[in-house]
Amino acid sequence: MKHFLGLRWVFALLMSLALSLGSAGANASEIGVTDTEILLGQSLGLTGPLAELTLDISNGARAYVNEVNARGGIHGRRIRVITMDDGYQAANTLKNVEQMVNQDKVFAIFNVTGTPNSEAILPLVKESGIPFFSPFTGADSLRNPVMPNVFNVRASYRDETEKLVQHLHTLGIQRIGVVHQASSFGKDGLAGVESAMQRRGMQPHAVASIQSNASDAETAVGAISEKNPDALILITAGRPTFEFIKAYNKTRRGVPFYTLSVMGASANIKALGKDGVGVVVASVVPYPWSQAHPLVKEYQSAMQKIGLTEYSFVSFESYINARVLGAAIERAGRNLTRSGLVNAAENMKQVSLGGFNVSFSKESRQASKHVELTIIGASGKFIK
Repeated sequence: MKHFLGLRWVFALLMSLALSLGSAGANASEIGVTDTEILLGQSLGLTGPLAELTLDISNGARAYVNEVNARGGIHGRRIRVITMDDGYQAANTLKNVEQMVNQDKVFAIFNVTGTPNSEAILPLVKESGIPFFSPFTGADSLRNPVMPNVFNVRASYRDETEKLVQHLHTLGIQRIGVVHQASSFGKDGLAGVESAMQRRGMQPHAVASIQSNASDAETAVGAISEKNPDALILITAGRPTFEFIKAYNKTRRGVPFYTLSVMGASANIKALGKDGVGVVVASVVPYPWSQAHPLVKEYQSAMQKIGLTEYSFVSFESYINARVLGAAIERAGRNLTRSGLVNAAENMKQVSLGGFNVSFSKESRQASKHVELTIIGASGKFIK
C-alpha cells in the first residue's frame, strides 16, 4: 500500500512538473516573448529629411517604455525596443523590418514613420502575421481595406484635410492653393483636400508638387504664386515645408499657410524661424502643454523622468501610440501571443487613456479621429 502511495506521489509530482514546464513553454514560445521580456521593433528616419521629427517619435515612445519598465513591466515582462534608422527611405525600411522579423524575432512592430515606408512593409506584415501598430501616417492605404493585424491610432490625413478645408470654407476663403509632396503621402493628402472641397462645391485654385528633398522648391513657388491664391494647404513634411514657406514669403508675404500634423515638432518651428509665425498646424492629439488634461500631465511626467522638458505634438503622439500598444498587450493577458494581442486590440472599445478615448473594432483599425487646429505664435511656440 505504501509502495502504491509512493508511486502515486511520484506520478503527481511528474505531472505537476510537466504542467509547469508546459505553462512556461507556452508563455515563452511566442516569437519575441520570454517570461521576462517583450521585444518590439520600430524603424525611423533618424537621419535624412525627417531626422528632427523622428527624434521626437523616439523620445515619446521611450518615455512610455521607461515608465512601464520602472513599474515592473506588463504582467512581469519588461519591454525592450529595437530601433533602426531607415533615413526615410522606403527600401531601407523594408530591409530593417525584414531583419527585425526574420533575425531579431520581434513580437510586434510599431511607429514606422512615413506613408511610402509603411506601405513598403505591408506585404511582409501580411505574410508574417506580425502585429503592426501605430504607423506614423494618416494615409488611407493603411486603413482601407482593413488588415487584421494593422492598427492605426491617429486620425487619418482625410480627417485632417477635412478639418482644414472646413475651417477655410467657414472663413469664406475660396482661392485655396495646394502644395503636395511628390510621394504617396502627398498624393493621399491631395486626394483628401479635393474630396473635402468637392463636398462643398469647391476645387483647388492651384496645385503644385515638390520633391521630398525640396530640390524643386523654387519651381513649386513659381507655379503657385502666379495663380495668386488666398491661402495655401501644404501636404508636406520636413524640409519641403520649410523651403517652400521661406521661398514663397520672399515672393509674396501675407498668404496664410495650413499644414498637416507632421509639422507638430518643436524642431520644425525652429527651422522655420520667423517665417513660421502665423502658420496653422493640424494636430491629432490634445495640446501637449496643457496644465489640465490628465493624459497630457502623465505624458509630461514621463518625459521629465527621461530628462526631457521640451514637449511637442509629435512626441506626445508617439507616447500615446506606445501606450495604446501597451494597453493591448496588458489586455492580451499573461499568456501573450500575437493572435491574442490582435484579438485584445480589436476589442478595445471606447477605452479612455487619461481622457483621450481610443476604440478599435472588426470594421475599423483606426482608434481616433481627433483633430484640432493650432497656430505658431510670435513667440515661436504653438498656441491654441
